[in-house]
Amino acid sequence: MLQQEYRELCEEYARVVKVFFGDRLISLCFFGSVARGDATPESDVDALVVAEGLAADIGGRVRRTNPIHETLRRSEAYQRLRSQGRSAFLSDVFLTPNEVKAHPPILLDLTEDSELVYDRDRFLQGVLEDIRRRLKELGARKVKAQKGHYWILKPGAEPTEVVEI
Repeated sequence: MLQQEYRELCEEYARVVKVFFGDRLISLCFFGSVARGDATPESDVDALVVAEGLAADIGGRVRRTNPIHETLRRSEAYQRLRSQGRSAFLSDVFLTPNEVKAHPPILLDLTEDSELVYDRDRFLQGVLEDIRRRLKELGARKVKAQKGHYWILKPGAEPTEVVEI
């Protein structure tokens, strides 16, 4: 469940993303501290957007999706959060469905701390269920560190062993 202080901003972001992508939007998911409920005033809001027809390179994706951030910065939800001394910075990752199917490392964090707000045909939910199943098979575990966490994907793996999720 999304942390209360950020709920309005997340709802506004979801609305803007749905309008921006229209039928190309596949999934939208919030993750990280806001989804866990332990965000601080300095925390950003992490979001994963899965959409068709994205630019091939990250720079192109940032340039083409910049209107999302411009619209959000003008919203009452954004202004209200800023007036409360909170960051309101949205850190979004844009992936195509094929990139998500390849199980990029960012999805590891979504297996535990995420809030799906839009998911056409349960696409992302299905991918995350596959990853959770594979992590269980491997005996993987998430380890809390002083700053953040890391994953041990396969306890006892050999140094040269390739572990696929």
